[in-house]
Amino acid sequence: MENSLILIEILKQIPALVEVDPDDLLDITKKIKLKKFENNEFVFREGDSGETFYVIKSGKVEVLKKSDNIVKQVAVLYPDNFFGEAALLNQAPRNASIRCLENTELYVFNKDDFYDLIYL
Repeated sequence: MENSLILIEILKQIPALVEVDPDDLLDITKKIKLKKFENNEFVFREGDSGETFYVIKSGKVEVLKKSDNIVKQVAVLYPDNFFGEAALLNQAPRNASIRCLENTELYVFNKDDFYDLIYL
């Protein structure tokens, strides 16, 4: 239950979910999965289809963007940060790559559950 309450607070930071009823957010947290990634493993790559949304439970990841055929780190994300929502909200390919900088655990929300929240 404690993890659910933390996840609800994180989800409320997403503009599209600000008005969603906390009970609906609680219901969706029951459907999430925890996935483990190794150091240097890609979660996804720029241009991939967006089927999932992530919240970092532990570890850290870097956000990589390609510009003029050069890949640059544009951010580092830590526990309780989230990513992947842009591809879901815009129904577009991933706009960046995400690579783990250490062993990392991520809460994974699937696209259908995410859409159920924003289209209630």
